[in-house]
Amino acid sequence: MKNVRAKFITLSFVAAFLVYVLPFGLPGNQQVMLAVMALAVCLWITEAIPLHVTALFVAFLLTTVADIDSKEVFSQYFDPVIVLLLGGFVIAMAMRKYGLDEYIAYKIIKTAGRSTKNVVFALLFTTAFISMWISNSAAAAIIMPIALVILAKNRMKAGKSNFGKASVLAVAYGATIGGLGTIVGSTPNVIAAKFLQDSGTSFGFFEWFYRGFPFMLILLVFCWAILVLLYKPEKRNISTLEKAPQINRNQKKVLVIFLLTIILWLSEPLHGISSSVVAIVPIILFYFAGLLEAEDFTRIDWPTLLLVGGGLALGFGIHQSALDSSFASILSNVVSGQSILALLLFLGFFGILMTVVVSNTTAAAVYLPIIVALASTLGADTTNIVVVAAMGVSLDFMFPFGTPPTAIAYGTKFVNMKDIAKAGIVIAFIGLLLLAFIGLLW
Repeated sequence: MKNVRAKFITLSFVAAFLVYVLPFGLPGNQQVMLAVMALAVCLWITEAIPLHVTALFVAFLLTTVADIDSKEVFSQYFDPVIVLLLGGFVIAMAMRKYGLDEYIAYKIIKTAGRSTKNVVFALLFTTAFISMWISNSAAAAIIMPIALVILAKNRMKAGKSNFGKASVLAVAYGATIGGLGTIVGSTPNVIAAKFLQDSGTSFGFFEWFYRGFPFMLILLVFCWAILVLLYKPEKRNISTLEKAPQINRNQKKVLVIFLLTIILWLSEPLHGISSSVVAIVPIILFYFAGLLEAEDFTRIDWPTLLLVGGGLALGFGIHQSALDSSFASILSNVVSGQSILALLLFLGFFGILMTVVVSNTTAAAVYLPIIVALASTLGADTTNIVVVAAMGVSLDFMFPFGTPPTAIAYGTKFVNMKDIAKAGIVIAFIGLLLLAFIGLLW
């Protein structure tokens, strides 16, 4: 294993060196920045070192090699969007600590009744709802055990049951699609907000919500229809589950704070408090209410926050060196003269293509600064083009390594690579078409 890591690290540095010495004809500091980007992406793809360590390495390279001011680089690691993500992580932690997430999931699924198609629908929408507020991975991890209990109680066999395939994929795809509904649902969303704000565009929770939430709902309906058509459940009805426990006092407190935060996020245009500042509110209230302790703060997913910070720093370096403008000019030649619909299809497809190879966080960090510059070059609406590109990098349903929720589904043994690809390609294609057509309405 150590030898494999050493080989990947060596290959990453060799690739970066080749990028640096090859005559691309880039002006100024752009060739250096391109080499830094190549090294970071290679290390992220191969995972030769932990992802968050690569994110910190990005800061080192930007300040020492790319000659960017250290204050500007390090400010990216606690940018307002990082605070926004931190608030989402703390909400998720409080929900998990007191079992509110499982309670909500159990109650919603319980209302689905005995129809297998309704159960698939409930698994899909419940996971999506939870994924709107916490990470996709956490949402899938919460609901998947519940799905497996349902399958076990009804004696569904792994790898053979169509109902089993539809159920575990509903959880996986629901987590991925649900992340599109709110700005805190997925890291590419907050990265998009960051680059839009840097470009001078007012963009927060509400601006994302009225674009992302309707798209999420429509895609969920299509996803459900595709799953029950491709994997038609072998049984019409299932056995019912045991009675869910009553909600307790601490769960009610967490729920009230959670709902208050959502209301403040949605009413941002009225009170004018930015979504990042609102994200601090639940953190303060959880501690004042005695729901969280000092040691709970150490359990936050700090590596992911550092990873996002590294992505933002890389995007900042790409912009500072004007490398994004060079990329944008190349892309503008490709899409020049095309209709807006063709442009949106291209941006969404290229985003899906990128996230097949790298994580959606990495894809967003590299891709979105280029799209901001491209919009400026084309004179197009920056906000809508960036949102389409950001959503595109979250539409990978085709492979287990595409997103963590899909990997979780694959790990249940109820689906194999072929099963995932069969449904995933169809859903990704429909998602791309929907995204482009809805993008026109925006």
